[in-house]
Amino acid sequence: MLKTLLLVLLVLLFAIPVAVMFVGRERAWTLVAGPADLGRYDFAAERRRGAGNDALACTNGVCASPDLPIANTTLEPAAAIEAAEERLRQVERFVERVDDGSDPTYARFVVRTPLMRFPDTVDLLAGTSPSGETWLKAYSRSKLGRSDLGANRRRLVALFGAPL
Repeated sequence: MLKTLLLVLLVLLFAIPVAVMFVGRERAWTLVAGPADLGRYDFAAERRRGAGNDALACTNGVCASPDLPIANTTLEPAAAIEAAEERLRQVERFVERVDDGSDPTYARFVVRTPLMRFPDTVDLLAGTSPSGETWLKAYSRSKLGRSDLGANRRRLVALFGAPL
């Protein structure tokens, strides 16, 4: 009985990496956990996950409780989204835009970690305040797990650490 259990365990420990090698890391996560894209985040509701694997960044005064502030920008909202997308592609290696692109003031991306290809979803939204200034909101959240060891926060710091 113990030999059989050990044999099954050994086969599983060998079979899983081999299977992932053949189907690919991205597809393996899709098979295990479903589509990588978590869908559009509702910035108006501002509901957080509460699992410790997300981060919210906003221009001062635009969100109730952001994890970090985003500096004001002089860019128009659509240009701010384009600049943020460009910077995201500079700071992350595996970035895929997943929204339909119909709203120039909004963008959504699936970003994958380099080694294991864990998927995270990043939402960006820009708008204009009554005074005519452009504001930004960004929300980064993990698809898998309950902790991201600060990865989503670090991503937003890298993305917005300097003005756009």
